[in-house]
Amino acid sequence: MMDVFFMERDPYAPIRHCYPVENVLYHGKSQYQEITVLESPYFGRVLVLDGVAQCDEKFEFIYHEFMAHVPLYAHPNPETVLIIGGGDGGVLREVLKHPEVKRAVLVDIDKEVIEVSKRFLPTIACAFDDPRVIVLNEDGYKYIQDYENEFDVIIVDSTDPVGFAHVLTTEEFFKYVYRALKEDGIYVGQTESIYYHMEIVRRIQKTLRKIFPIVDLYTAVIPGYAGYWWTMSVGSKKYQVREPSREVKVQTKLYSEEMHKHAFLPKGFYEKILSDDYKF
Repeated sequence: MMDVFFMERDPYAPIRHCYPVENVLYHGKSQYQEITVLESPYFGRVLVLDGVAQCDEKFEFIYHEFMAHVPLYAHPNPETVLIIGGGDGGVLREVLKHPEVKRAVLVDIDKEVIEVSKRFLPTIACAFDDPRVIVLNEDGYKYIQDYENEFDVIIVDSTDPVGFAHVLTTEEFFKYVYRALKEDGIYVGQTESIYYHMEIVRRIQKTLRKIFPIVDLYTAVIPGYAGYWWTMSVGSKKYQVREPSREVKVQTKLYSEEMHKHAFLPKGFYEKILSDDYKF
């Protein structure tokens, strides 16, 4: 019997990951993208969008824990949370571990991603039925324009911030985010690999600095993402974000108060990589 492998079609990285595959559980095309769910002997089930792996059952907790808990614990009382993207439900699952959260709005334009995730990734997409959740299948860029002083935390869990998702990293979008946040609100978005996408990281950081008084960058090592050393960019209206503002009580596999602090780049190196002259 021949081995079967899936080769990623990632146009934004200089390498491609290759996954051994036992079964293809789902393959279809929504109005917006190609959706596939694979079963891999090591990674478990893998969600693939447009040929690029988005999350896998084995390691998804790393990305989802750090995307959710760093901004929520940096905020002293995150009652209202907006998630743009995140149709697999992983960030939503982690957000709802906080009893302070009274309302979580998830806006993902592609309903099919949510439905496929519910069906094939139940350990990830397990929080959609929580009564605190509002799910809207709309364009997040347009949705946020209608709100002012509404959310404590806004998390943008998008696909790569290039192509159609590029608008979620523009100065205009960040101005909408700033307006939609309450006076002490916090924004976070995934901003690619520090190794392979330095220009994207630098551009987003500099754009956020035009709008937010407090901007920072934290990282996590994610085995399934090309470049591994993944970045999350933060914009805060009031609070410093490098340490939790509350006692960490949520049950997690990796995130903790100690990991929160160590996720942030040393300040000297952080400022260094913002220089246009710096290269690996």
